[in-house]
Amino acid sequence: MTPEQIKKKILSYHWEPWLKRPFFGFIVSTFCGGNTKEAFKKIGLPGWEFDTLLSDGEWYQSKNNFQHAKPAVLKWLKTHSITEITGPLEKLQAVWKTVIAEFSKNPGKDTQKKLKRLDEILREITTYVWATHVAEHFFSQILKTQVTKIAKGDVNKFIGDAAFPSKLNAAEQMVEEYKNGVSPKILAKKYGWMRARDGFADGYTENEIAKITEHAQSLSKHQHPIVPKALEKIVAEARELVYLRMLRMDCYFELMFLARPLLEAAAKKYKIPFIELKFYSLKSLIKGKPKKYPANATWAAIGNKIYYLDHPLFDQSSLTNATEIKGNIAQMGYAKGEVKIVMSVKDIPKVKKGDILVTYMTSPNFLPAMKLASAFVTDEGGLTCHAAIVAREMKKPCVIGTKIATNVFKDGDLIEVNANEGTVKKIT
Repeated sequence: MTPEQIKKKILSYHWEPWLKRPFFGFIVSTFCGGNTKEAFKKIGLPGWEFDTLLSDGEWYQSKNNFQHAKPAVLKWLKTHSITEITGPLEKLQAVWKTVIAEFSKNPGKDTQKKLKRLDEILREITTYVWATHVAEHFFSQILKTQVTKIAKGDVNKFIGDAAFPSKLNAAEQMVEEYKNGVSPKILAKKYGWMRARDGFADGYTENEIAKITEHAQSLSKHQHPIVPKALEKIVAEARELVYLRMLRMDCYFELMFLARPLLEAAAKKYKIPFIELKFYSLKSLIKGKPKKYPANATWAAIGNKIYYLDHPLFDQSSLTNATEIKGNIAQMGYAKGEVKIVMSVKDIPKVKKGDILVTYMTSPNFLPAMKLASAFVTDEGGLTCHAAIVAREMKKPCVIGTKIATNVFKDGDLIEVNANEGTVKKIT
């Protein structure tokens, strides 16, 4: 197909901005393939497949995906538990760690064969990533309907507070180990991967680990609200789903980090600077024909077919003229301050006391910046997302799910966050 034919085919689907991630060719290439019918059948979720994927540095979504999966997902949710997804993933994670640890013993031997196995592992994890999105899309609607019938007061706050996971994610496990006397040096070795959420950044240093754990300890312990008996089952499912949301990407990036000796060996083999490897597709490395892709390349998967264009399809420049946006209220309040856009860990030092933290989505490694900021604004997120939970813990105004905040605002803009009404606007 010619570039114009590819473009026409991709644009025949209806797309909306969805998830902004600092991903390039390597990682995106592993996500294209984890969306197929065969991939979902392998993890025991037939009919859940994501028919279409589109990324150009930002992920877009098509309503076709959810409509196609709706019958199978709704039927599954009636008779199954989210633990049937988290349980197998946890077991596989342990197996995959062992496999990748073996790779690291002699990473320069059979490099391409090992890269092929790594590709298979990462693609299977991405199937769990897409499965979580599909499950959450439909489950959140069911949850809100049931809670609205029974719970009194602020339904959204109840859902957010009640759905806080019972299980500890990796960041929380790290904090617990720190409390129990484990040294930052040991923790940095075990959890340093949490800093490399683009797959190629450096891991955490001992000092950074110490700062994060100290900030985390200063947060008050989460208190679950009293859950009416009629809601106990669905709330337990909600907690497991929120846990799964963290588990799937923690699994992906921990394994990527553990595979670093193998990736460094591949970079050396092909005479590519390691940090540049993120622009190469994993498939091209396996084939022994490394191919570098532009940072703003368009990747699309339609069924089993993967398409590529060397430029983005959509022009986001029109958004820069907006002066006010709306989102969902995660924590009420009002704040005025200077914007600091945080897209990765390296941006965190920009945030000073009183600034407004604007990001695509927060994660535990954002805690030092969140302590300093006077309010949070995110592109993504629901009532159980990390930003919403921390905002309620810290009692800071928070507007989530704006979709376009990181496109509209830039560092230095003076804005007001009215989290009583869910609006964010520039002050002229």
